[in-house]
Amino acid sequence: MSDLSSALQRGAARLSAPLPTGLVRFLGVGLTGLAVQTMVFTVLFRLGADKSLAWLVGMVLATGVTWALNRRFTFGSSGRRRRHEFLRYMLVTAVAQSVSFALFHGFLAFAPMIPPPIDVILGAVIATVFSYTGQRFFTFARAGSDPESKS
Repeated sequence: MSDLSSALQRGAARLSAPLPTGLVRFLGVGLTGLAVQTMVFTVLFRLGADKSLAWLVGMVLATGVTWALNRRFTFGSSGRRRRHEFLRYMLVTAVAQSVSFALFHGFLAFAPMIPPPIDVILGAVIATVFSYTGQRFFTFARAGSDPESKS
């Protein structure tokens, strides 16, 4: 069998493999967080709050909810103090949201033929990959698996 056909078979096997359970749970938790943020935003906005403030409050509350759900159902406790774990979670979330926001605006500026709702989705998908990786290997990495946790 040639190297190319062997590589194609391995690639096809990877594409047909089921998604990791943790990723499926992470996506479910993310949808729950999106629902929380959307509800909080909608209520505050209808009460007359500034759009940006309503978005920010919704994001902070959704981040708390998703941290608790991911800790319970997706990754488990890292063994760090909850406060430290939550700060790590917020850091990864802030960076992931920044990635999403930057990509959204990048697509708007450099690919104006793409409809803006698609830009939102593209940014969110790429940011989700980053977020899952950061949460799995940084936020919820077991204490003792990084140099910082030894002090």
